[in-house]
This record gives sequence, C-alpha cells and structure tokens, in this order.
Amino acid sequence: QSMEAASVVLSQRCLAKLPEVLRLAAARCTRLYVAVHPELPLQSTLDSIYARASEHAPLLDVRVMLKSTLPHGVTPLRAEDGSLPPARPAIDPPYQRVCLGGTFDRLHNGHKALLSRAALISRESIVCGVTDGNMITNKTLWEMIEPVERRMKAVEEFVNDVSNVSCDLRSITDPFGPSIEMADLNAIVVSEETFKGGQAVNVKRFENQMGELVIEKIGLIEADDSLLKETKLSSSSRRKEALGTLLKPVNTHPKFSPYTIGLTGGIASGKTKVAEDLRSMGYTVLDCDKIAHGTYAAGSDLVKEIALAFPSVVNEKEEVDRRALGDIVFNDTSKRLQLNGLVWPAVLKAVQAELDKIPSSDVVFIEAAALVEAGWPRNLHETWIIFCARAEELRRVQQRDNLDEKQAEARVSSQISNRERIEVSHVAICSDWEREVTRKQVRKAVELLEKRRK
Repeated sequence: QSMEAASVVLSQRCLAKLPEVLRLAAARCTRLYVAVHPELPLQSTLDSIYARASEHAPLLDVRVMLKSTLPHGVTPLRAEDGSLPPARPAIDPPYQRVCLGGTFDRLHNGHKALLSRAALISRESIVCGVTDGNMITNKTLWEMIEPVERRMKAVEEFVNDVSNVSCDLRSITDPFGPSIEMADLNAIVVSEETFKGGQAVNVKRFENQMGELVIEKIGLIEADDSLLKETKLSSSSRRKEALGTLLKPVNTHPKFSPYTIGLTGGIASGKTKVAEDLRSMGYTVLDCDKIAHGTYAAGSDLVKEIALAFPSVVNEKEEVDRRALGDIVFNDTSKRLQLNGLVWPAVLKAVQAELDKIPSSDVVFIEAAALVEAGWPRNLHETWIIFCARAEELRRVQQRDNLDEKQAEARVSSQISNRERIEVSHVAICSDWEREVTRKQVRKAVELLEKRRK
C-alpha cells in the first residue's frame, strides 16, 4: 500500500538487502524511518544508510532513528520475525554542547549525516549556524537557495524527529557565527570540505580566550554531477535538479484565460531564446515588447501621457524617442516606476485583447521582462523565470548593447533581483551553460507542464 511514512529495522542479516528495501520504499512512501539493530555500530551504519539512500532512492526522505520512539502515525518498528528490536545499550555522549554550520539548502542525506553525527555526540544540544546574506551569494545557483527561515525550520524538524537532543538555530552572515561567541561549546562537527573552517574557528576562539573545540570530521556522501563538475552530494546538485521542475503549486484562481504562463527574466537572461524554443514546440508566445511597441504609436493615449510626464522625449509628431526615455528611467528608480505606471495598464489591455482571440484549451506564454514588477503573476496560472548569474548578465549586456562596464552595471542594477523573481515563480530555467543545456531544461519543464495539465 502507498503511505506517507514507513519504518524498517536494519539488522546484520538484512544489511545486504538495503538497496532493494530503499527502492521498494521509494515506490510506496515519501519518508522511511530506519532503526539500526544494536548488533550494528550506529555511527558508521547511519553514514552507509544515507550514502545508499542517495544512490538507490534519491527522492526518498530517509531518516535514521537516534531515539526509540517514532512520530505519531508511523507503524511501530518490527524486526523480520515480527518482534520489537532490542533496546540499544545507553551510551553517554562525550560532549555537552556541539556546534556546526552550513547552508542546509534542500536538506539532503549529507546534511542528515552531519546533523546526526552532531546529535550522537551531544548530551544536551547542538548549536547550528545557518548561512545567509553574503555567505550564500558565491554558491552555484545561489538565487534558488531557499529562504533562511525555511532552511532553519527543516533542520530543527529533522533533529527533533530523529533525536532527543535540542537544536539551537542561528542565522549567520559571517563564517563563524556562534562558534566564536559561546564559551560553553565543546566540539564542532565538520565535513571534509569545511575542515579548514573548523581550524579557523579554533584560531578565533584562542584570540577570544575561549577553549579549543574538538573537531569531529565526517566524509562526504558520494554522488555524481557532471554538469556542475562535482563528485559529492550537494545542495548545488539539488538546485540544479530543481531547474525546470514545479517549485510550488500553480495558481488555482487566475484572472487570465486560457491557461496562461508568464515568461520573465532580467536583461540578457536568455528569455527570448527560450521563447523561440517554446514556439518551435507549437506554443503561442505573446511578446510584450512588441505589444508595448504598438501602444507607443504616434498620437496614442499612452504617448500623450508620456508627453506630460517626460516632455523632452516626445517630438512635434507625437513620437517617443525610446532610447532617450530609456536613458532617463534606467538611471532613476522613481522615473522608472512613474513610466511603468503609465505603460503597464496599456500593455495589459492589449495583452488581454490578444488572449481573447485564443481558444480556451490552449496554453499561452506571455514574454515580459517586467512581468513581476507589474504584479501579473497573481493573475497567471504559472510564472516561469529565465535567469543567469550576474557576472554573465553583465558580460552579455556589455557585448549586446556595446556598453561600458559602468553603463551595464546601471542597467542590470535598475531591475529587481533574480532572487525576487524566483520567489514568485513556479518554474526556473538557468541559461548559464551551453545552449543545449538550456534547451534540455525547457523540454523538461514542458514535459512536466503537459503531465500536470492532464
């Protein structure tokens, strides 16, 4: 039967069957609790369980129990003969309080092994610093990192679920956080990649006249990611896997009809090429730039409103010098907002007129750079964002528009951030890599779109 959560006891006899058990569980439930039989060493076995889970059931939420009680509603643990597993001999953890830190984005098995190791060696609590701010902006696809509140909640929920140790969570914006502020800490848990960070913590603690922390190191869980050129299971891999997938439920009460999807992104993000891909697949894509251009027709109501607000950019023939207008609004936020307040209602009216011509059974994409700023996502069934790293965005803008570095920076900075767009988007596509990589993401997004439409 399908179920939300199930549980198994892992003994020496069934250890070899673990891959088969994981695959079976993945087909029937979303979460699997594993109790390790006392005949097996808990610490090394849990690392092995999480490694095998990553290999054989990467989408299954596996949780190795460090305590004897299961959450309410989960079938009690049973051994193969139907009996309860014997109690594991009590072990007095060596440390009172243990600390660790990380991004903990999209909590994965590597995080679980790290947190479990900390909980196993702590008698009282673990202090966990969760990075945010400038600490995350150098990471691959950092724009897709979950909000810090969500990441902290996931860590706390996991620790409370599998152990009896309390979890003291802190949002940190520097490499050290509470590890160099709390004198009563005894140890720090690190991975191979953060071992030097643990050593740096002890240097700072010495400078602050605090006791040295014991550094407890665990290995990385192996996984392959050729695209990001990584050989470890990582949050970066998870973020890459999320590209093209549905990040949140679609809107159930949109105002637009037919099924309408916004296609947006910053300047030089690659959204026009994605629009071309979608057209080649048979979808209708409305180009708001072209639609907006029509609203700028000489003598139109919009042009008359622009003439009142920006008289220097409208000539005697009631024509708008759009380049001159761009130079004004790209360098003045208040002027840009003022222009948007004039343009967006006119464009929305024109878009609605185009949508009225399309059969209600169709899927229509609306390509618009300022779609989020205009507040359109709440009226759409879905919003898809196309984005690239800021450095790549600047390079493209300079090359495409023949701008110097300062001009390009002004253009890019005049927009809302990719992170703000992703927060309201249902699907994210990154154009950082080769063109074919972007196309694969588009095909993936379209395949999933058609499945949920059915």
